[in-house]
Amino acid sequence: MSSRELVCIIDPIHPAGVERIAAGHDVIAGEGWRDDPRLADASVIVIRTSPLGEDVFGPMPRLKAIVKHGAGVDNIDIPAATGRKVMVANTPGGNNSTAVAEGAVSMMLALLRRVREMDALVRENRWAERWAIRLGDLTGARVGLIGFGRIARVVATICSAGFGAEVAAYVPMVADEDIRAAGVEPMGLADLLQRDVISIHTPLTEGTRNLIDTVELGLMQPHAILVNCSRGGIINEDALAEALRCGQLAAAGIDVFEAEPPPADHPLFGLPNCLLSPHVAGVTEAGMKDMALNVAAVIEDVAAGKMPATLLNPESLA
Repeated sequence: MSSRELVCIIDPIHPAGVERIAAGHDVIAGEGWRDDPRLADASVIVIRTSPLGEDVFGPMPRLKAIVKHGAGVDNIDIPAATGRKVMVANTPGGNNSTAVAEGAVSMMLALLRRVREMDALVRENRWAERWAIRLGDLTGARVGLIGFGRIARVVATICSAGFGAEVAAYVPMVADEDIRAAGVEPMGLADLLQRDVISIHTPLTEGTRNLIDTVELGLMQPHAILVNCSRGGIINEDALAEALRCGQLAAAGIDVFEAEPPPADHPLFGLPNCLLSPHVAGVTEAGMKDMALNVAAVIEDVAAGKMPATLLNPESLA
């Protein structure tokens, strides 16, 4: 028999998910959640991108579970949650993986086709300059993926099946035969960075922080483009700005930043060869609805006393 939980939704999620959660549970949501007098009785937290440490969930002694709307959990203090015997589960896959993959490929195309510059030529009456500009192709390009999880696999399919691109991946923790089985060539990082298009799809961990720094950027080709729709902090943003400024690589598309929102004096802001977006690669209608419903499903498992299929810290149950 399921229990009725008090669910604190810290970040906004799709109304379809809120409706499903509210059908069986009590809900605290909105900007005033910190001041809700019921907060101490909250048993489940739903979180997207806000930082979540013990300072937030510590005042919730009845807390059972933290449910992440999405896959990445670098914003959650999982050891602190485990110490309090609080389950942490995420919601990877579904339409969200496809949405992020499409967002990454759309950035590739926008950079290769120099969409911002083409738009400016028309608006600024510089039409005649179009002949001096050479646009790039995704068709037949050599694409390198850093990471090979759900999102990267969709990117690989779009690039290879849709554009005839030659796709390789750098994934130290995945067997080469598993990568080849997906029609993708396994490759070391140094060789991968020699490709025409590099797209990052790996979680932010201590092992991947500043994975792309001055040395790695120096291995890239001057015509290459770099896309990051995974997590900020994987690319050293100061080093990237310098590489773009001096022509070490042609362009970059960045959807995620080490600090979100980034400061007004961020070094990437003044660069015309850098396309920026506010961490929205997965924010499509279908992707958001699907993920919110997945959040509701995890909460239903928690209420029924079941271990969520996406539980990340099973030691919390000890």
